[in-house]
Amino acid sequence: MVSGILKGLLLGTVCFAVSFGLELAISVLQDNPAHLEIYISSFSLTGSQIKNTDFVFFLLCVLFNVINVWMEEGVFRGLFLKMLSKTKPFMQANFIAAFLFGIWHIVMPVRSYVNGEMSFAAMALMGIGYIILAGIMGIKWGLLYRITGNLWAGLGDHLFNNTVATNMLYVVSQNGVDELQVVRIMVAQIISFTFVIAIYYCKKRNAKLPLCDKGGEVQ
Repeated sequence: MVSGILKGLLLGTVCFAVSFGLELAISVLQDNPAHLEIYISSFSLTGSQIKNTDFVFFLLCVLFNVINVWMEEGVFRGLFLKMLSKTKPFMQANFIAAFLFGIWHIVMPVRSYVNGEMSFAAMALMGIGYIILAGIMGIKWGLLYRITGNLWAGLGDHLFNNTVATNMLYVVSQNGVDELQVVRIMVAQIISFTFVIAIYYCKKRNAKLPLCDKGGEVQ
C-alpha cells in the first residue's frame, strides 16, 4: 500500500513539476512574471480569492481529499471497473468507468452556473471539457490499476492532483491567480497519461500483464 501510494505521489509530483514550470515560463515570455504561493483555497472554476494559511486548513484539506479520493477510486476503479471487467474486455470496461467518472464531475460547472458565476453556454462548454479531462484521468488510473493489480498508485496520483496541484499550490502573477490552471492540469495529465499508457503497452507486449481481458480481478 505504502509503496503504491508513494509511486503515485511521485508520478503526480514529476508531471506537475513540468506543467508548473511551463506555466511560469509562459508568464515570463508574456512579460508577466509569476511566482508560486502555498495556501488553502476552495477550488473554483471562476477563481477563488480566499486564502487560508493556518495549519488547520492544510490538515482539513488533506483529510477531506483523502476521503474524497478514497471514495472515487473505490467506486469508479474498485467497483465499476471490476464489475464491468467481468463481462467486457478490460479497455472497454475502463473507458465506460472513465466516462462515468467524467459525468460525475460535471457537477462543478453546474454549481457555478446555479450560483450565477457563469453563463449557460460557459457551463455547457466547461461540462464537456470536464468530461474529457476527468475521463483522461479515469482511463489513466484504470490503467494503473491494471498494471499494479491494486488501487494504491492511482490513489496516490489522484491525491496529489486534488490536494497539492488543485487546492494548495498556486501561480500568482500581476494579472491574477491561476489564470492557466485548467491548462496546467491538462498538460500534467496528458504527460502522465502518455507515460502510463506507454508502460501498460510495454508490459502487455512483454506478457507481464494478464492475457485474459475478462474474468473480474486482475490476476
